[in-house]
Amino acid sequence: MPGTTSGRATPPHLAHRDLVYARPDQADEFFAAVLRGFHDDYVAEQWEPNHKVFEPERSFGFQVDRRWISTCGAYSRILTVPGGSVPAAAVTVVTVQPSYRRRGLLTEMMQHQLRDMHERGNEPIALLWASEAAIYGRYGYGQATPQLHLTGKTKTTAFLPDVDLGTGSVGEVERDEAIPIIKQIHQTLLPNRPGALNRDDNWWAVRWHDPQALRHGASAYRFALHYDHRGRPDGYLAFRVKNNWEESESAAEVIISELDAIAGPGRAGLWRFVLDLDLVRRFRTHGAPLDEPLRYLVHDLRSVKAELSDGTYARLVDVSRALEARRYLTDLDVIIGLEDSLLAHNNGSIRLQAGPDGASVSRTRRRPDLIMNVRELSAIYLGGTSLAALARAGLVTERTKGAAQATAAAFAWSQPPFCPDFF
Repeated sequence: MPGTTSGRATPPHLAHRDLVYARPDQADEFFAAVLRGFHDDYVAEQWEPNHKVFEPERSFGFQVDRRWISTCGAYSRILTVPGGSVPAAAVTVVTVQPSYRRRGLLTEMMQHQLRDMHERGNEPIALLWASEAAIYGRYGYGQATPQLHLTGKTKTTAFLPDVDLGTGSVGEVERDEAIPIIKQIHQTLLPNRPGALNRDDNWWAVRWHDPQALRHGASAYRFALHYDHRGRPDGYLAFRVKNNWEESESAAEVIISELDAIAGPGRAGLWRFVLDLDLVRRFRTHGAPLDEPLRYLVHDLRSVKAELSDGTYARLVDVSRALEARRYLTDLDVIIGLEDSLLAHNNGSIRLQAGPDGASVSRTRRRPDLIMNVRELSAIYLGGTSLAALARAGLVTERTKGAAQATAAAFAWSQPPFCPDFF
């Protein structure tokens, strides 16, 4: 076996690589390898809360000369799906060092991770954010939660005269007061947002970790709550302000990190608060769901620019369990011929009998109504991608007339999926 000489690194073409899991005491070493993979420097302070969500038994990669040359990991989370929730693997920190690219390491890690998820048996679905959109489709991941990036000039965002702002109010509150209330509101809203993930106390610490280096010239997080007419909090806002002075005039920008509210005038009230901030001239969101109503609240629709982008990618690991975990908008009885080149247990024809009250999946030898790859089934799973559109694109084969439209209608949901959690 090739090794090192005089303490020097083995040339990549001579190196023997080992698949290794991280030890609990190797979090800093592992995180440093991850940051190097993304061409950044590891700063311990910035990753301090991540130590508590780090799962060494799910964090692995290849080593050469006991140095990490690739990394891969996952977090154990709960994913909201249409009409329910399901345990999910939140795949993360996938890197390969430049000297070892195009040697099959990523494929080996993805295959290993999918096999591990299947053997664990408790997570029928995986989820990830893709640094490059073209990478993960070949491993069965489909783009499942599209999102909007909203921008505009605050001075042009007057609301329509009939927008109901209610009789409540919005108040800015200090961080320590806001966060416990935000947790309660988030928990109330979570069951109604497919694509969103649960947050325990450790994940809340990650979400609002706020070192100076991560602000990129903007302020620390600021928080505001919407109160209904009885004074009860029913909505929240987290934002930053980035100052910019041009010829003695302020041209500051407000950056909306998170905004959500219980049904009612709370959402409109929070938007009005943030758009009316003194000295602020522009706004932008990190991401917003497709049903964000701001564009329909404003008098001038063009005052809000909406750029569509991909959000999280989903991958069904246990197709039967995943399909049975959600509800469906309309009744459906369809046979799907499924192709999965990485997980053989998913291959073959399944009969999906589903509706608003639940679903059952069974194996069948009957002729399929639809034929598709697991990537396409994963893409439509949360209701954010239309099967009818995939069929029109030639990515789904319809063998029974009307099956694509019926399946598309059933997989749709009253609220589009959105994942506000970056992991």
